Parts: sequence; structure tokens; C-alpha cells
Amino acid sequence: MAGSRIDLSNENMELGSLSRNATSVGMILLVVGLVATLAMGALTGGAGHDSLGHDGGAHGEDHGADHGSAAHDDHVDDHAGEHDSAHAGHDDHHHAHGYISERSWLHPYLISYCYFLAITIGALFFVIIHHLVRAGWSSSLRRIAEGVSQNFIVMAVLTIPILLNLGEVYQWAVYDVGHDPLIDVKQAYLNEGAFITRFVAYFAVWIGFSVFFHRMSVKQDETGDPAISRKMGLATPVAVLLFALSVSFAGFDLLMSLDAHWFSTIFGVYFFAGCVLSWHAFLALTVIWLQKHGRLVRSINSEHLQDVGKMVFAFTIFWAYVAFSQYMLYWYGNIPEETGWYLRRQTTFTWGAWGFFLVFGHFAVPFLFLLSKHVKRRKTTLAVGAIWMLLVHWCDLYYLVMPQLMSGSEFPFQMIDVTIFLAMTGLYLITTAWFLGRAPLLAKRDPKLPEALAFHNA
Repeated sequence: MAGSRIDLSNENMELGSLSRNATSVGMILLVVGLVATLAMGALTGGAGHDSLGHDGGAHGEDHGADHGSAAHDDHVDDHAGEHDSAHAGHDDHHHAHGYISERSWLHPYLISYCYFLAITIGALFFVIIHHLVRAGWSSSLRRIAEGVSQNFIVMAVLTIPILLNLGEVYQWAVYDVGHDPLIDVKQAYLNEGAFITRFVAYFAVWIGFSVFFHRMSVKQDETGDPAISRKMGLATPVAVLLFALSVSFAGFDLLMSLDAHWFSTIFGVYFFAGCVLSWHAFLALTVIWLQKHGRLVRSINSEHLQDVGKMVFAFTIFWAYVAFSQYMLYWYGNIPEETGWYLRRQTTFTWGAWGFFLVFGHFAVPFLFLLSKHVKRRKTTLAVGAIWMLLVHWCDLYYLVMPQLMSGSEFPFQMIDVTIFLAMTGLYLITTAWFLGRAPLLAKRDPKLPEALAFHNA
């Protein structure tokens, strides 16, 4: 085979000093993000959440302080009764529509968390599908995916703040039974105990398979036993089934349940499309960065980069297909429980413009840009496309989460949305560098590696 003539004896397969470089950059981002986030909290009073002008408790306390003199007791009593009545109606309105009225730091945290969880999920999918279809071309890329998928251990820890504060993010977590029949019938699924139990199960599946495939792969580096590849292949039918179920239900729990009324059977596929898309964009940037510093320069070439670019291109189309299918069916059905989710994102100019930006920025622009094979084969243009897709993926998650505040009537963007993302980016870079540095960057004794080295696009 042509691949057998490629000399890998001088191939640099170790992350080495690059681990320290990535860790240094990650530490800077982490510290800057944390300090800025804490500063934002101090500037807003350090209350742990911002009410966007609708915090009933804070409003009541300030109102009482401003009008607490004896001369205004009667006026205060009358006004307090009116305020309590209005506030009760306001609360009932929120209960009836299943959204949170108060902004919490956990909302931008949820966006950043889902962003990096999506990349990690995409990495595990890459590993599973590689073994399921017995792919050859991806053998030289698989170890990177195996390393990134180890971040599930970190993501499990980052889930804890969400699980401990469900009531600040999800209306169903603080819902009183009997106020809304639609939420009442979902209480067997939407309750704190079931939510936490499901996430324990999700991470048990994700961590279990990511550790299994990584350990088997590293073991094969040591022994060269081809039976290890067959063993990993035999595990993939169960792995892909559990993966599909866990990712779909994680999408339901993390994002769809922000609106306790809304439901979409295809939402799990929508979330999955974002996971695979963001992962391949992340993979492209990782390979380009590694090769710029002399790693894997022989084992990964423009043929592999073109296929990674093809995956970004393909899942850009797939994401758009799923998004349009969901929207079209809800528009055609015109059922209030379904259309309310979209109306919340269309009745204000800012969210409507954001939606149009996703139509063009998440589909039309990258579709046209990545259409040519020459764009996907050149590192500079592929890097531009990958960076763009990672940016618009964050915009997509922001669009899923933030309109749930105040029924989308306000655009709640604050700098803390960026600072939390910077902090989590830094942490993710640190942990990714550590996991990639634990083993060679190439599965050097994979039986299909010669096929990968000889790979050529038709």
C-alpha cells in the first residue's frame, strides 16, 4: 500500500511542550474569565441573579424602604395589596407559560456548559462511529477524539452547579402541582430526583465508553494485538444505541425543558447535529494547531483535512434540515403549545434578527463557503470556516436558552455571558491538553493505520 511507504519513524506523536503552552493560554482565559465574572457580580450587587427589573422580592423590599414612613402607612398598605395582587397574577402568568422570570448567572453558565458538552459528545460519536463502520481514513485522527472525549469526567463535575440550583433555571423545578395541567402530567418525568438520576445515567454511559475505547486503543499501542480492534468493534452496537438515547434525552433535559410546555420529538436530533458539527470544527482547528507546531505532519494530510471539512459541511446541512423540519411542521400545525416557543423568538425585533442571523450564519454562509474542495483542503480557509462554525454554534445555544427569560420580551445580553464562556474555555483547554498529553497523538499500531496513510479522496 502507498501508506506503507510513508516513514513515521521521525513523526512527532507526542504533545510534549505544547501541553504547557495550551495550559498557559487556558489558565489566562480561566483567570480572566473568573475575575471578570466576579467583577460583574459585584457591579450588579452580588445577588447571585439579576431580575431584569422584575424581581418581585427585591422590588417589594425597596418599595417598603422607600415608603416606610408612618405618614404613608395607609398608602403603603393599599399599594402593597395592589402590588401583591398584580405580582400574584404575574407569577401565575409565568407558571402558566413555564418560563423563568429572573435572570441567573446559571443561564450563561448553561450555555457554556452545553457548548463544551456538545464538543465532547461529538468526539465520542467520532470514536464510536469509527469502530462501528470499521473506517480506515479516520485512524490517524481517532486518538485526538479519544483524548477529547475524556473531558466527560470534567463535564460531569461542571454539571453539579446546575443540579444543585435547578429552580433558578427550570420553572418545573419550583412548580406547585395543580396550577397547570400540561405541567402536571409531566411531573413524573420533570422532577428533581428523576432529572439527577438521568444525568447520573448519562455520564455513566459517556464516561464508561470514552474510558473503554481510550484504554483499549492505548493498550493496542503497547501490544499491537489486532483482536483489540475487533473487541472495540463488538462494543459499538450497544454503544451507539445507548449514545443515541442518552444524547437525545440530555438535549430534552438541558434545553427543551427550559419551556415546560414545549415539546419536540426531533429536538434531540437537533442537539446531536450541533454536537457533531461543533466537534468537527474543533477537530479541524486542533489538527491545524498541532501541525503548525510539528505534530502529525506525515500521518495527517490535506486528504484528511478535506474529509473533516466535508463533515463540517455535511452537518451544517443536516442542522439546517432538522431546524427547518421542526419549524415547518409547527408552523403548519399551528398548535399553541408548539408555536409559543417560536413566537417568543419572533415577537421582538432583536430575537427575530437573531433568528435570521442563524438562518444565514449557521447555514447559508458556511454552505457556500465550504462548498469548494479547495477551501476544505487549505488550512487557512478551513480554519476560518471552523472558527465561524464554533462562533455561530454558541449563538445557536444562546438562542435556545435566553429567550426563555421574561418570555423573550427583553434581550438579556450582559458581559457575564462572555466572561463565563471565557472561563470555561480556559478550563476546557487545560483539561484537553492534559488528556491529549497522556498518550501518543497517533494510534500507531492500529491495523487500519496503513489505510489511513494511503487515503485519497476520489
